[in-house]
Amino acid sequence: MSDEKSECEENAMPEIPAVSKEVLEWERFAEMDYVTANHLDKTLYPKQMEIICYHCQQCAEKYLKALTEHLGKEIEKTHDLGNLATTISETLEVPQSVLVSCAKLTQYGVKIRYPQEFEMSESHVKAALADMETVKAWCKGQIHKESEENTEKTSTEK
Repeated sequence: MSDEKSECEENAMPEIPAVSKEVLEWERFAEMDYVTANHLDKTLYPKQMEIICYHCQQCAEKYLKALTEHLGKEIEKTHDLGNLATTISETLEVPQSVLVSCAKLTQYGVKIRYPQEFEMSESHVKAALADMETVKAWCKGQIHKESEENTEKTSTEK
């Protein structure tokens, strides 16, 4: 056999790294919380503000866990988004906006699920929805970055 590559081998598209089944499953579960939070915000009256904020926190938590899994790190059993972001920051630089969103959303992961005096307002819901978007967008961007870059590179090489 010749050491030369065949024309087919030379023109073959580079392999795009796949996102693991486990990461996709975390994303699927995160999307359920994302859809639920947005649906309840738009359609439920009177608004159940606590449950909307809870789903915002859960969406962010699951996206952080998806990214943690994608990075090959052990997923901590916690609802503290700051702790999850700290684990990720051992590998990636986590933007300040994401850290702030994590800090604000964490309170909705546990406290909100139990009856107590927790003053909620429409501004809490708007902020939680925005913070959820911030965390989701960054995590998805990091998870799918390599495959998007390879797709773009392949497209320009044609």
